[in-house]
Amino acid sequence: MTVKHKILIVDDHPIIQDGLRMLFAGHRDFEIVGALDHASTVSAFVRSQSVDIVILDLNMPDVRGVNVLAEIVGSNDMTVVVLTGESQLGEIDYAIKLGARGVVSKADPPREIVAACEAALTGEVYLSPQIREGMIRLSEVPVALSSRQMAILHYLAQGESNKEISYRLSIAQPTVSFHIAELRRKLDVANNRKIVERAQELNLL
Repeated sequence: MTVKHKILIVDDHPIIQDGLRMLFAGHRDFEIVGALDHASTVSAFVRSQSVDIVILDLNMPDVRGVNVLAEIVGSNDMTVVVLTGESQLGEIDYAIKLGARGVVSKADPPREIVAACEAALTGEVYLSPQIREGMIRLSEVPVALSSRQMAILHYLAQGESNKEISYRLSIAQPTVSFHIAELRRKLDVANNRKIVERAQELNLL
């Protein structure tokens, strides 16, 4: 018997939830284990039961989608595929930098979301043709950061302390400090106050 990969849907539109349930119904490799219409409950869900892939809408009513992405990738190294109706390429680009393994537009054919899930599980980053075409217009960032470093940078930009970041990402404060030191090194800045400023200059935020 084939073990199916477990998918959690995070989208506040019932039509999208129902469409994804129909898309994956009877699929030999995937099964839907939950569907949430509020992003604030995602972290608790993935801690409480086994989830292999989160399909995440960036435009959620309660919490910004990239905040959820930063938290579950930064703390659990979760495989996340973004399914979005957003046309803001900057937000999509930021999601990829934070560690999203795939991005598909809600205007894409349904087969694209299946292809994204399949690719994500192999470690690839999958962009649907429509998303890829838009992303070509964005320049490459000259500094490579890990998903955890991007998550920490994300929270630094929101003014959170090392202690708060440690709590959010479920990692020790010395680990946060280590990654902040790495951010200083990679961004070539002398102190923590300059990290966010330099990241903005490099279009990392």
